[in-house]
Amino acid sequence: MTEKIAAVYQYRDLAGAVVHETVRYEPKSFIQRRPNGKGGYIYSLSGIEPILYRLPEITQAIKEGTPIFIVEGEKDSDNLVKIGFEATTCPMGAGRWRESYTKSLTGALALVCPDKDDTGWRHGIDIADDLYFHAEAVKVIRLPGPGKDVSDWIEAGGTANQLMEIANDAPIYMPLDYRREYEAWLKAMGPRQLLDELEWLKTAPIKHQPKLSLIEYQLEFCRQALAHQRRHEKYIRAVEESGLTTVKGTLKKAVFS
Repeated sequence: MTEKIAAVYQYRDLAGAVVHETVRYEPKSFIQRRPNGKGGYIYSLSGIEPILYRLPEITQAIKEGTPIFIVEGEKDSDNLVKIGFEATTCPMGAGRWRESYTKSLTGALALVCPDKDDTGWRHGIDIADDLYFHAEAVKVIRLPGPGKDVSDWIEAGGTANQLMEIANDAPIYMPLDYRREYEAWLKAMGPRQLLDELEWLKTAPIKHQPKLSLIEYQLEFCRQALAHQRRHEKYIRAVEESGLTTVKGTLKKAVFS
C-alpha cells in the first residue's frame, strides 16, 4: 500500500521561518524533515536544534499570562487550539523532551496533559519535573473517561468549558523527589522557623502552593509534640511533688486537667 501524506506540521521560529516539519502519513507513520534552502528537504533533523511546535504563539501566551497545554503530538495541539486554548508539543513524540524546550517555557503557566498509556504518562511527568523550576506554575491534567489522548476526549464530546473545569480543579504540581526533600527540611526546623517559612509561602509564587499543606501538617505535628512534652513535664513534676504511692491518681490529674 502506498503511503499518502495526511498532514504536514510546520515548526516555526520566532521570526516565522520554518525550521523543521513533521510529516504524517496514512497508514499512520511520521517522518521529520527540514528545508534544504533550495526548495527541497533534508529528511533528518541531525545538525539542527529542534524547537517547540507553535513557538511564536506560545511565546506570546507566556507574555500575556495565558495557560499553555503541553501534549504529545501535533494533532492534539491543533485540536486544543481549535476549541480556544494555547497548546504545544515537542517533535518525535514521547521521551524526546529537551532542555531547550523547557527554557522556551520559562515563566509559563503550564498544563501538562499526557497520553494515558504508561509511556505517555511517564513522558508527561518528566516534562512536569523539568518545568517545575522554570515555569510560573505546573499542573498535570488527568482526563476522565476512555480514550488515549486529548483528541480522543474531544472527539467523545469533551468541551472547552469541561476542560477548563478539569484544569482549574487540578492541583499545582510538585516533583516527588523535591516534595520528599522539602518534607525532610521541614522536619529539621523548629516552630519559629516553620512560622517564618509559612509567612513567606503566603506571598510566594503560585508554584510553591503545595508546600502550604506540607508546612501546615508539620506545624500541627509540632503543636502536638509540644503539647505532649508539656503534659509529660507536668506529669513528672506532679510525681515528684506527690510521691510514688499516688502515681495513678497524679497521672490522671496531670493529663486530663
